[in-house]
Amino acid sequence: MKRKWIIGAFAATMLLLSAPVYAAQPEDATQDNRMEGHGRHHGGMYGKNNDERRLAKLRYMAEYFGIKTEGKSAEQLRTELEAAKQKDKAKWEAFKTEHKAKMLEHLRQKAKENGIATEGKTAEQLREELHKLHRMHHKSDAQQEPQRDVKQG
Repeated sequence: MKRKWIIGAFAATMLLLSAPVYAAQPEDATQDNRMEGHGRHHGGMYGKNNDERRLAKLRYMAEYFGIKTEGKSAEQLRTELEAAKQKDKAKWEAFKTEHKAKMLEHLRQKAKENGIATEGKTAEQLREELHKLHRMHHKSDAQQEPQRDVKQG
């Protein structure tokens, strides 16, 4: 009787101790694969080509500042861009203004495509309205599940 109690206590102790160890183990590759492509807006900011997009953006900025990009890594470009920003702050401000204007024009175009009035609205207001429209679209898609045949009898 005492032996059964000791074995039971030992088994319970091992069970309790194994839970924290199990929780501390890293996730396996299948977990990572499931989440691939679920990043921001189906491959947007955290998508498969994120590094390529980031490098393209750095190259675009470098060309604006007259920095040669041939054979340079993203880190090298980033360092040279930081130096260029500090050296010519007026040019950096002009770049930001130009970029904001392009983004606003892009948002206006997307808003018009979706039937949203753009007159007198800021980029933030347009972005918010487009985001609301996007959320409503996804909610309505989720609610439209196929109807099941229910047997009556």
